[in-house]
Amino acid sequence: MKKLSDKTYWDSIYQDMPERTTRHSFSAIFKEKLKRLTRDHSNFVIWEVLAKKYLPHNPSYKVLEVGCAPGKYLMHFNTSYGYKPYGVEYSEKGVQLTKENFVKAGLDTSTILFADFFDTEFQEKNREQYNVVFSRGFIEHFDNVKEVVDLHANLLMSGGTLMVMIPNLSGINKILAKYLNKKSYDLHNISIMNKESFNNLFPDKEFKKMYCDYVGLFSIGLFNTDAVWKYRLYRVLLVLQRPVDFFLRVLFKSYSSHFASTSPYLLCIAQKK
Repeated sequence: MKKLSDKTYWDSIYQDMPERTTRHSFSAIFKEKLKRLTRDHSNFVIWEVLAKKYLPHNPSYKVLEVGCAPGKYLMHFNTSYGYKPYGVEYSEKGVQLTKENFVKAGLDTSTILFADFFDTEFQEKNREQYNVVFSRGFIEHFDNVKEVVDLHANLLMSGGTLMVMIPNLSGINKILAKYLNKKSYDLHNISIMNKESFNNLFPDKEFKKMYCDYVGLFSIGLFNTDAVWKYRLYRVLLVLQRPVDFFLRVLFKSYSSHFASTSPYLLCIAQKK
């Protein structure tokens, strides 16, 4: 199986990523509330609508995130659903960052595994051990994507839930992604970034799909940049998008339209048969 990105790339991503901090001043609390109210609307739909609809709250559940750094999604699963969080990460810097964030959250760091997800020993040891397996921005970095999905499923208990997110770098997003950071764009398997191909990764004989479609209208947060001036423009656009996201949240509290050419993500939530 060919990897479209290597460990050096992921180490560079996590190198300058800050640790999560908790502040209790009035201004910090106000900023956090404002940030939540104007959060990316596609992520609001994913986590506040779809995930809550299909994921049960159960403190006995174990969730595994594949490529887990910096750990914020695992912490969300723990606080929102009561799941015991496990993560597998093959970047040493990513493991270190996740463990530091777990310490601050009061979580057990021994559940963060420094291992290669594709390693045969890891797959055998963790076979059918988890109630929920989650990955975000992972499977599209490989050429044989169905094999990657099968390895996700291998770790799931029968009846467990698989939740997989990938970016949608097609349509308008393709143009912007190539312009803002062509090198990053080239690290992605674009062939799976359409509804039909994405759905085919989760065949009906293996999964009961609860949701498998595009999510959101558009998000500038989908992209990254390869130059300082592009980054400055990107930051301005992020600020400008916040009131739009707030408007969408008010207008579409439980649903958002989505389009193949502009939606930022493809999401599948499916139960293993």
